[in-house]
Parts: sequence; structure tokens; C-alpha cells
Amino acid sequence: MANTRRHKNLLSRIAFLESNLLPAVKLTGNYTKKESDMIRGYLLLCHAEIESFFEEVAKSKVQDALNLWRTTRSKSHCLLAVMSFCTEEINWDRVKVEDKEKFDFRVNKVVQHYINKLNSNHGIKSKNIKNILLPIGIEESQLDPVWMSIMDNFGGRRGIIAHLGVSAQTQIDLVTERNNINNNVLPEIANLDILIKGLK
Repeated sequence: MANTRRHKNLLSRIAFLESNLLPAVKLTGNYTKKESDMIRGYLLLCHAEIESFFEEVAKSKVQDALNLWRTTRSKSHCLLAVMSFCTEEINWDRVKVEDKEKFDFRVNKVVQHYINKLNSNHGIKSKNIKNILLPIGIEESQLDPVWMSIMDNFGGRRGIIAHLGVSAQTQIDLVTERNNINNNVLPEIANLDILIKGLK
């Protein structure tokens, strides 16, 4: 199965960031302040693009499942998963009794709750990935634990860059970070993209 167009857009965007932001590699690792900021910008923007990718593909998948239910009454594993994961998170006491008893209302309410969670997501650490993917039907056993650890480290480094002043940060190794994204982060995202695409 081929990857989605959204995944191809992600790869294209990251390649663009790499070619337009990263300075030439210096074997000494001594980059100017401007070059160091460009490397930091590259990492922050790659993180943002990956986060956006997961949020968008998950949102699209659950909306497609809801639309299929509305138009054909076809059940889907995706919709069942959202109902299983998110129903108990909703305070049904605030919902009118007559609405609570309507199945379509309950489905719409749960899906909207999940979409609201996506909209308030901040990060791509393992906990974020699970909160995004498990409710649409990806099994935890399908999430590679080594890759999840890589994402925890990647997300942690992003947090340091975003929230600490440059004086409190160590020099970032361009080659290490670029290779981590291209060789460790992106390949498993390609696999997950296919898994998400195949959800029914």
C-alpha cells in the first residue's frame, strides 16, 4: 500500500527545511550564532510539521468514519475505537436527557470531543502519539517501543530549545540531529501512515 499524499507533503516539507535552513556541515562543530539558531529553527519546525501530520491524519480518519456512518450507516473500527476511548471522558450530566438518549447525538459528541483533544495537543512524545492514535484504532502493540523512546527524546530536545534561553543550551550537533530525523524518526512515520490509511 502506498503512503498518503499528506505523508508525501510531510517529507517534502522536511526536505525543504533541511535544504533551506541547515548550514553547511562543519567538522569542528563550531557554528556561528546565526547558524546555531538556524539549526534550532530546523528542529523546531520539523517537530511542528510532524505534530501537525499526526493531528491532521487522525482528524481526517475519524471525520471520514463519521461521514460514512451518517451517509450509509456503515460501522467502522475507527468509530468504535473513538467511542471506546473517549465516551467516559465526557461529562454527560451536562447533556439534556433527551439528547443523551439519541445515538447519533452521542456519536457526534464523542467525535467532537476527540477532535477538540487533537486541537489542544502539544507534542509528539509517546504519550501524545498514544493519545492521538489509540482512539482511532491503532493498537499499542503496533507502536514500536524503540521508536516511541526516540520520539520521547526528540520531543524533550524540542522542549529544551523552545523553553530555555540560548545561554542555557549546549551546542546542537547538526549531523546527529539531521540523521536522527531522517533515519530514526521518519521511517516509522511512513509505516504508521500506512497503518492509519488502512484503518476501516
